[in-house]
Amino acid sequence: MPTSAKAATIEAMTEKLQRSRGAVLLKTEGLTVAEMMDLRRKLGANKIELHVIKNTLLRIAAERAAFQDLTALLTGQTAIALGYEDEITPAKTVSDYLRTAKTGKPVIIKAGILERAPISAKQVEDLAKIPSRDQLRAQVVGTIHGPMNQIYGVISAPLRDLVNVLEARIRQLSENAA
Repeated sequence: MPTSAKAATIEAMTEKLQRSRGAVLLKTEGLTVAEMMDLRRKLGANKIELHVIKNTLLRIAAERAAFQDLTALLTGQTAIALGYEDEITPAKTVSDYLRTAKTGKPVIIKAGILERAPISAKQVEDLAKIPSRDQLRAQVVGTIHGPMNQIYGVISAPLRDLVNVLEARIRQLSENAA
């Protein structure tokens, strides 16, 4: 029977797992406190929570949150980065940190969680390469805006040319009159 503190930890993690859209399981063993704080700060800037939790407690919370079996992934030291806004941001932020961090010991992506099922570390890296929602929206707007701008130019060209011809004729008549 778990202690009341462990039960509270399990309940809190169950609630966080149910709310999360995506997660990344990390091995942060060997990081200094300063490096861990830097990782938390970078994740927090993107509204991602990082929790270091015992494997048994995480396994119980995942079972209660109706996740597929994570037991094979929960070996050794485990930290979990939880994202609540979209599925891609946790993977992208962790991958960016790994690429730019100057840590003595590397942070290792153990696996990820997507749609309540585990995914491999390779799939997490592939997920990180997908453009974010904002980037996709910008691409859609650009794709729509380009042809619309061309159509506007084609439609307004005859009227613009007519105005230019009339202005040229007005200047010509005013020069002749002077």
